[in-house]
Amino acid sequence: MAADQNNNVTRDVTVVHFLLMFGYKLFSVYFPLFLAASGFSLPQVGWSYLLIYLPIAVGAPFIGFLCRKTNPVLLMVSGVLGYAMYALAMIFAGNSAFFYFWQVVLGLSAALFFTSSRILLMGYPMRNVERGFSWFYNAPNWADIVAPAVGAFLLWKTNFTVIFLACFVIQTAGAAYALFKLWRVPVPAKTDFTVSDWLANWRSLFKKLANRRVAPYALVSFALLWQAGLYSAFFVLFLKNSLSWNKNQILLFIPLAAAVFSIAYFAVIRPAQKDKNESSIVNGSLVSSFASLLFLLPLPLLNSINVFAIDFVQNAGAFLSVSGRSALLTRKLVTVPAEAGALDTMFSPLGTAFGSLTAGFLIGPLGYQGLFFWGGAIVIVLTLVARWIAIAGKD
Repeated sequence: MAADQNNNVTRDVTVVHFLLMFGYKLFSVYFPLFLAASGFSLPQVGWSYLLIYLPIAVGAPFIGFLCRKTNPVLLMVSGVLGYAMYALAMIFAGNSAFFYFWQVVLGLSAALFFTSSRILLMGYPMRNVERGFSWFYNAPNWADIVAPAVGAFLLWKTNFTVIFLACFVIQTAGAAYALFKLWRVPVPAKTDFTVSDWLANWRSLFKKLANRRVAPYALVSFALLWQAGLYSAFFVLFLKNSLSWNKNQILLFIPLAAAVFSIAYFAVIRPAQKDKNESSIVNGSLVSSFASLLFLLPLPLLNSINVFAIDFVQNAGAFLSVSGRSALLTRKLVTVPAEAGALDTMFSPLGTAFGSLTAGFLIGPLGYQGLFFWGGAIVIVLTLVARWIAIAGKD
């Protein structure tokens, strides 16, 4: 029965994640293009992403504390509803102060959802922990198959107001599903958990994290997320500005890439996952970063087929690394699951935020291709050094 319940929690949290991302990705794929068309400079594009992702990292530890005091399902539902309210707010985003405020709200909503959902996954892990997290991390890829195409159709037939309303409806449905399916999941008995206890748990967590068998892999994972941040705000602009792709080409590329990746996940990646977390982190990071080096090829060689192949290999490597990290933290930090879930949530937004900010300032002197190349080269060096430190720590 325990194993069945763990599988059900993984399934239901993944479904909620899918509905959340489906609604969000109706319009988010156009976000960099929207900012550029609205007159945002490249550094301002980077700052916009920072305002979204930094609150996730800052808020995650405090939400981890709240998960000790209340049902994590309530916090997860609050996060999904925050996304829904953000969609409504974008209909009325008439000035920059209002717009920036809601980017922060979106970040805090993401912190609520991703911290509490990871805590639930860590509290009810599948037998193959890495495979369980891979289901969760695949939800955005499944949303990418359909959501951008639906968003493009709605934009062609109607306008952004309709898209934002559709997002609101889908995400509200996701919140209702979470309440219906997860409300009765047993949660740890509430105790007189204090701030002092919370701080003691974080000290214990960082002590475990500082171990030479854990810290190098955590560093590698963060470095790869930083590299992903270089792409988050600028990959679509690279396709548009450097490769001269039109909107239709970009809209076709994104769902097609997600569809192929999802097929490859079920056919190849999932069966190959052996729950060897350290190897997944290192090998995934190296594969992803080596693929990134290929963006320095001459532009005539970066045709749609080659870009598709590079992007696929890069995403496959990053996916393995991210799943391996979450599984590693679940195993190594099992005594402090709420804090471990908060820490796991902090990794991605911090990496993406600083990657986007770095890209905003370096893309001028380096260009898109130079930025992607040097990002990959830096992560390769850090991965090899970290792997050497980890191996030396075993002696």
